[in-house]
Amino acid sequence: MTSDPLTVLPAADFKFLIAAILPLDPYHEGLEPLIDELARIAVLNDQLNAAFRRVAERSDFVAGGEITSAHLAEDATAIHAFFEYVYYASPAFLSSVGEWPLGGARG
Repeated sequence: MTSDPLTVLPAADFKFLIAAILPLDPYHEGLEPLIDELARIAVLNDQLNAAFRRVAERSDFVAGGEITSAHLAEDATAIHAFFEYVYYASPAFLSSVGEWPLGGARG
């Protein structure tokens, strides 16, 4: 019997969970400065919250389990899409294309 994913990970631990998952994503370098914001969004968004909790449960993260790509399982697509979206909306990316501060290159 598996435990309820909603009880596996306290909200305060999302930051550590995301920090553990982020190196598995190609956008990790650009997102590392945004871990606090990523965790805040993941806690508030029902779909992401459930996905990250399932990963925590599969990896036994609360008990010190190490996360691998296999632990992402069916949640890999949603988690990567979340990271990708935030990366392309991040100040670092927008500044690299001349759009930060907002309206930078195009005025």
